[in-house]
Amino acid sequence: MSPTLIVLAVLALYLTGSLCVGWWSWRQGTATLDDYFVASRRISPLVLFCTLAATNFSAFFFLGFAGASYRLGWSFYGLMAFGTSLVGLSILLLGVPIYKLGKAKGYLTPPELITGESGSQMLGWLYGAVLVIFTLPYLAVQPYGAGIVLESLTNGGIDGFHGAVLLTGVMLIYIWLGGMRSSAWTDLLQGCLMLGLMLSAVLVVMQGLGGFSTAGGDLATAHPQKFMREGAVTWQVWLSYTLLWPMVVPMFPQLFSRFYIAESDKALRTAAWLYPTIVPLLFLAPVLLGVSGNLDFPELAKAESDSIVPMLLLEHAPLWLAALVMTGALAAFMSTADSQLLAMSSILTRDIVASVTELKEDEQYSLGRWLVVALAIVGLALAYDPPDTIFNVVSQAFTGLAVLFPTTVALLWWRHTRSEACIASILTGETLVAWTYLAAQGGGIPEWFTQGFHPSMPIIFLSAVILIAGSLLLGKDSET
Repeated sequence: MSPTLIVLAVLALYLTGSLCVGWWSWRQGTATLDDYFVASRRISPLVLFCTLAATNFSAFFFLGFAGASYRLGWSFYGLMAFGTSLVGLSILLLGVPIYKLGKAKGYLTPPELITGESGSQMLGWLYGAVLVIFTLPYLAVQPYGAGIVLESLTNGGIDGFHGAVLLTGVMLIYIWLGGMRSSAWTDLLQGCLMLGLMLSAVLVVMQGLGGFSTAGGDLATAHPQKFMREGAVTWQVWLSYTLLWPMVVPMFPQLFSRFYIAESDKALRTAAWLYPTIVPLLFLAPVLLGVSGNLDFPELAKAESDSIVPMLLLEHAPLWLAALVMTGALAAFMSTADSQLLAMSSILTRDIVASVTELKEDEQYSLGRWLVVALAIVGLALAYDPPDTIFNVVSQAFTGLAVLFPTTVALLWWRHTRSEACIASILTGETLVAWTYLAAQGGGIPEWFTQGFHPSMPIIFLSAVILIAGSLLLGKDSET
């Protein structure tokens, strides 16, 4: 059997399973707006945790993590794992009150909560626009990552972009049918698949390299810098990412929306302690593969390093096994992309179109489904020729989304928050995001601005200062 047919057979088995789970979950639901966008708020603790984790484990987890670890070494694990452990605190700080407000007031989207709690439609529109604008490049990473996998496994026999179109089409079928319910239950399948197959990849590659001890010794001899910080990850950068993850993860619209779907606040509290317990352990797998890739493929170019996992599998595993293992990367792509499409569709339907024109519930339901299709096409178009590595694209998107964190926390926990100050905070923060992006493309971001930290830190800090100062000043004005 040809390599392409082997990959197609494994792919067909996985896609058929995803469609079956999506069809089954659709049969459990109803054709209502509430069921389509938030699964009627009836997702159990186990499924909730799996869908939160799987939604966050994108192609970035399978490919971007390994690629960055290939370049930076073991220091990248500390960079990612510690901050991710703090996401559990974010679920408690933001997820629980968001769930309670959503259930009490019927919120279906993130901007609906922002508009409702602030009393400002303008703030809700701005909040929604930021979510959509910065989620689109993150969405584009998913089919791009799938393309890398398929093209690598077939040695170019399957064009990466056409493979991404196929996967996107299958994903659209179950999202069209069952919406959030289908997304959550397929996430359970895809999450288990990702876990098992990523662990299988580690075992296969390590065996091919002579075992964990031999591979570690060879790596320490040939590439000792991969065990050292070497200034690549300074304490400022480490602290930046430690703080960034718990601030940005709940701002992903696909994660924010999942706070609404829990059957109870107990389900969210369960997810809050499971997340830091399990997720950092899972991060070991792609980091180990990425660092070990320096033994077989030294001195890869920056963009090439994103392909290190499929390259290692093709080097050390039979093709059928490599294809099976890398199905986990495809599961990562689909589990994140379907959630992003649903979240952006709900924002555009409820917070943009329905806020300026009267639409009946069945019309919103129909519009939301068609917007999922339109957004998937946009994501594929952006993925056709990405401008940078997966890690850099995602990092930039994360910064833009993290600007919303001060506004979200303030509206949930500080009764003196003023909507005008929130708007000024977001506009200032996003202006700085655009400036740092342009500066990075040119001569680099000035040191006086970052002081060695990731650019997100001064941006979020200034956004928070403007929000607090503006709310205090406007509050005093209203009292005089």
